Amino acid sequence: MTSSGLLTLCASAILAFSSATMMPDMSSHVFSHPSWPAFTSFASDFNKNYDSEEEVVRRFNNFIDNLERISSHPVNSSYSVGINMYADMSNDEFRESVGGGCFVHPDHTDLYEMRTRCRAYRPSSTSDLPDSVDWRDQNAVTPVKDQGQCGSCWSFSATGSMEGAWAIANSDLVSLSEQQLVDCSTSYGDMGCNGGLMDDAFEYAIDNGMCSEEDDPYTAENGSCDSTCKPVVSMSGCKNVSPANQMDLMAAVANGPVSVAIEADTATFKFYTSGIIDSASCGTNLDHGVLVVGYGEDTGDLYWLVKNSWGTSWGDEGYVKIARTTSTSDPGICGIAMQPSFPVASSAAVAFPATA
Repeated sequence: MTSSGLLTLCASAILAFSSATMMPDMSSHVFSHPSWPAFTSFASDFNKNYDSEEEVVRRFNNFIDNLERISSHPVNSSYSVGINMYADMSNDEFRESVGGGCFVHPDHTDLYEMRTRCRAYRPSSTSDLPDSVDWRDQNAVTPVKDQGQCGSCWSFSATGSMEGAWAIANSDLVSLSEQQLVDCSTSYGDMGCNGGLMDDAFEYAIDNGMCSEEDDPYTAENGSCDSTCKPVVSMSGCKNVSPANQMDLMAAVANGPVSVAIEADTATFKFYTSGIIDSASCGTNLDHGVLVVGYGEDTGDLYWLVKNSWGTSWGDEGYVKIARTTSTSDPGICGIAMQPSFPVASSAAVAFPATA
């Protein structure tokens, strides 16, 4: 095959390679590999498309590496891992694809506490909290969304907590526009697909209101701010939960969904499928925004119930459970308690000027 005749290799084309005669070098070490059938099944299940023989080999090698990581996961672990849509990506590709969406920017990290307008959250008591909470059961959580290959996790985390706050305050669950935040909140410090902060998104919403997802749909890329979308939801404030205080976080979640940052670029999180992540290998280098929608206990193991923004093909239908403690000085597994925050919804929609 010449360089000018690159094939677009969908799953069926990959299968056809096994009988091709034009690639003896490739077939000698790829098609005979014991993991080749699993790779072709993976490519079919996730509708993968590859542009060249070289990419097929590279993706297959990535798949083998990831399959070894998955296979070496302890059988008696509290959580399970498995093949998903990221199984043909190297670690660097995965990080580039979904990481770097939140707290990785030095200008944000160092000045976070100084520059945010969100006030400190101090619950009056943490002694009489409910044993479990799941805001999905109270019609305060929209279906799982997918950020695609755009570092906009912060916007999904922010809309999720605003959707919940508005639904709880007004008995009206509205799916809000991540695209509005991606395109319009840059003057508040956010950087669209290159990252942002949930607090910055809250501040934008306080000043400008939020449009519905239907009015300004998500495109997974930076665009121009849509000044014609009409805000249908308004926020009156936002609050920051005490860092590393899991009891204060529990109190906050008892009142509604809470935006949190975690580290999500490790294999621990990347290939999660079920159970409760309790491994410190998840890390605490915050790079991803998600939404805590509840908490509970499973056979004595405490957990946070977390909504991700990688679609329903990831994790447990788009969700993950992360180990919880009752400590007031614990950053948490994956760093889940390090920087939680949530918005405060208005009791009714407020009229705003044109979106900016």
